[in-house]
Amino acid sequence: MTHTDSSAGAPDAAESETPTNGASVISRRDMRRAEREFRAGAKPKSTVRPVRSLATVGAVLALLAGVAIPAYAATSGSAEQSDNPSAHELAEQNAQTLSVGEGVKADDLEVSNYAATTPEEIEEKKAAEAAKRAEEAAAEAEAAAATASSGTSTPADIGDSSVEPVGGAVNPLPSGSYYISRTVGSGHAGADMVAPGGTPIYAAKSGTVTISSEGYFGYGVAVKIQHGDGTETLYAHMTYGSRQVTAGQQVSAGQAIGAVGNTGRSYGAHLHFEYRINGAVVDPVPYFGL
Repeated sequence: MTHTDSSAGAPDAAESETPTNGASVISRRDMRRAEREFRAGAKPKSTVRPVRSLATVGAVLALLAGVAIPAYAATSGSAEQSDNPSAHELAEQNAQTLSVGEGVKADDLEVSNYAATTPEEIEEKKAAEAAKRAEEAAAEAEAAAATASSGTSTPADIGDSSVEPVGGAVNPLPSGSYYISRTVGSGHAGADMVAPGGTPIYAAKSGTVTISSEGYFGYGVAVKIQHGDGTETLYAHMTYGSRQVTAGQQVSAGQAIGAVGNTGRSYGAHLHFEYRINGAVVDPVPYFGL
């Protein structure tokens, strides 16, 4: 007789145990299956991927901004520069070139013709020029005052009215009445003939009076005569009121034109006598045998 086990192929007692209260019973196998299914199909969605996507988009936008903004600024800056070019750019655009042939040779420069001027020397020259102008203004004021105080335009009496010329010219002062203290040179344009105040002065050559003034700059009372042959003479520092001629008057060689004085920029009675040939200053001593 074969023994049949009633428990064979039947569910585990523990797994198929039915509660006595009538509730449905869930076996352990079902619980494990349900747990596996839950783990496999009920995983929560990851939140990392959206965050990474946002970060990627932000990085791309930042890269675009970093490239586009400088490029726009450079383009805008170039446009502004083209509308408002600088002086340097204009100079480069307008620059010209000069081609010099091999046959052209520059002149040699002499060192003696050029000199450097320092700021101190410039100030000294300005001060000297200002002092010169002040002296000339004072001389003119003195001449005007002397003329006004005299109350007359009648020339002073200077004795002999003329002397005989020799060879068409005369010594502007009487022989033996003077000595020469200096002549042309070192910025001095004439011969200084020292003589007592009031000594008569004569026209060295015939000509036309172009200047006759009681205050001719630093020359003081002065007369200038054009001789019609490219030469002219000037007589300076004469005595106030001693002029015997007027501008435009024709004079003869040896005719009295004034008297020695100490007017203008002068430091003692003397005649400053200038002689020019075609405008160039020359020493009058050898020309007139002074």
